[in-house]
Amino acid sequence: MYLRRTNRTNRRRAAAAVEFAFVLPLLLLLIIGLWEFGRIIHVQTIMNNAAREAARLGAQAQIVNTFGSYTEIKFNTGTPNINDTVRAYLTGSGITDHTGLVVEFQFIEGDAYAPAPVGPGPDPRASVDPHKGVKNQRFRVRVTIPYDNVRWSTLTLINPTTLTAECQWQCLVDDPFTVNTVLPGWSP
Repeated sequence: MYLRRTNRTNRRRAAAAVEFAFVLPLLLLLIIGLWEFGRIIHVQTIMNNAAREAARLGAQAQIVNTFGSYTEIKFNTGTPNINDTVRAYLTGSGITDHTGLVVEFQFIEGDAYAPAPVGPGPDPRASVDPHKGVKNQRFRVRVTIPYDNVRWSTLTLINPTTLTAECQWQCLVDDPFTVNTVLPGWSP
């Protein structure tokens, strides 16, 4: 009787080992898939924040620099600019491979500097400098990066080609005004 129990126990252990060998690859695929999905969510959050920071800068249209003079905010020239703001935010967040990174700045509503698009072809309002906006004019900053730049594993369980983030904002340009420099006085 004691031999029978040992035989039965050994058979059960062997069956458990076979079941484990069958389930282990599926479990590993599930864990790696969750890991990659978490990475996508993480990178998407970073890209949303980068687009938001660039839109916040672009909404100002112009800033006062350290010397006290006005500096126009442009898309990819001058300091600071939209393109460099996105790249600096991504680098600071650990995304250092910027090959294939596309940053777009585009006015959404009518713009005196670029007509609305008519027909096929590139939108003439794309990549316009933010300082050309008018008060309350809406714009968007779109950031696109290839998924291969940020992936952690080479498995293709989740296989998007690009990740894109977009932020819409309004120009906060001040209304033009003049200041009366004459002080009021008393007349006798």
